[in-house]
Amino acid sequence: MLLQDALGFTGGLIDMVAVASVLAVVHPVLLPLLLLSVIPRGLGSVYAARLDYRLHNQTIAARNIKHMMRWHLTTPKLADELRGNSMRPYAHHWYAAVCERIDSRMVSSAPRYLTVYLIAATASGVFVVATYGALAGLVVGGYMAIAAAGTAIVAMRTSTAALSQLVVYGAAMFQHALYLGDYTAFVAEAAEKSGPRGPQVMEAAPEKIRLEEAVYTYPGKDTPSLGPVSLTLSRGEVIAVVGENGAGKSTLIRLLTSLTVPTSGIVSWDGVPTSDADQRTAWQHVGLVTQSYGHWPFSARENITLGQPDPRGEEAVWDALDAVGMRAAVQEFPDGMDTLLARSVWGGHEPSGGQWQRLACGRAFHRKPGLLVMDEPTSAMDPRGEHMVFSGLRDMKDDRITVIVTHRMENCRLADRIVVLDGGRITEQGGYEELVRLGGSFAELVRLSQDR
Repeated sequence: MLLQDALGFTGGLIDMVAVASVLAVVHPVLLPLLLLSVIPRGLGSVYAARLDYRLHNQTIAARNIKHMMRWHLTTPKLADELRGNSMRPYAHHWYAAVCERIDSRMVSSAPRYLTVYLIAATASGVFVVATYGALAGLVVGGYMAIAAAGTAIVAMRTSTAALSQLVVYGAAMFQHALYLGDYTAFVAEAAEKSGPRGPQVMEAAPEKIRLEEAVYTYPGKDTPSLGPVSLTLSRGEVIAVVGENGAGKSTLIRLLTSLTVPTSGIVSWDGVPTSDADQRTAWQHVGLVTQSYGHWPFSARENITLGQPDPRGEEAVWDALDAVGMRAAVQEFPDGMDTLLARSVWGGHEPSGGQWQRLACGRAFHRKPGLLVMDEPTSAMDPRGEHMVFSGLRDMKDDRITVIVTHRMENCRLADRIVVLDGGRITEQGGYEELVRLGGSFAELVRLSQDR
């Protein structure tokens, strides 16, 4: 937009220079008067742009809420809940209240806009009248010929259009520059919060990941979410991470996968601290299945490959679908693997919740990562699907480090080691039977899960 404004401004400036040269030849007094006529409009437009920018910032939160509430009110995903729980009137009340808040801000700012434009137009009009009055005076006084006056009138009309173009595009450039300033400030703040990163290229998948007194504190928080934690994970191991909500499991995952670096302490892959590593090359060795996995509006094939096909092509995709028990379901989709998985698009198909989760796990199996991290990977699956996923994990564990975050204690039996987190600290480690005999917090979690 800035580029388009600059082109428009440049065009107006070229026209203005051409017309100014004509007026300067006809009579030098006309050009300053004409320029004075545009100064109030320019100042008014700049001030109005500042008012626009201020109004935008004052209403941006409300407009974000408005768009969010509109989505919640209209998406098919929540239609049953809205109707079945009679939520629509209350949700619509919120939408209407936010719209009213935005409208009231806009209406309250209208007098300021009106005042600015009225003053600018009045001042500009005075100078325009003065310019034509001067022209008339020059003709009547015999200082300018009629033919020259006609030329001056044509030039003044042309210059008025050029000046208007300068004002419009100049004000737009000023306004967009304000938002560009916000953008650069956001980028700088993001760079500050992203933490240090180094140039070390991670060419090979990790054989061993080590946490040494690692601590992570989220920005704006006084107490650590995790740590200090010391832990070693080796290739060929399946590690189960358990703990109550808020114990630090998600933070541990982010540190292991180099999504974040520790606030203090060290997280290293084969001796290379993640703070020294180029994170993009590190992520090439990661397969991550989060609790809030994506329902990507791609084809079934692309939901498995994510644009990173295996050299074996279709065979690798079908193998991943077999590993999570989705072959038959995908074959029954309207267009097989070419089916668009987005019901909101004409011709699209919407898998069930359990099928979406199987596809998310299928991505990880297709990726064949050196570090596989799965956060509640079977929470939406039936027992058959859960059995297939964990059987697949056991079959492929020798080639990677596997970390499973789960609240289903029975799933921990397949793990070589269980890590129990509580309050951001590791309180227990060991095998399933060992921790049950220990009688600590893990044994309590097992007991509670059996009582349900």
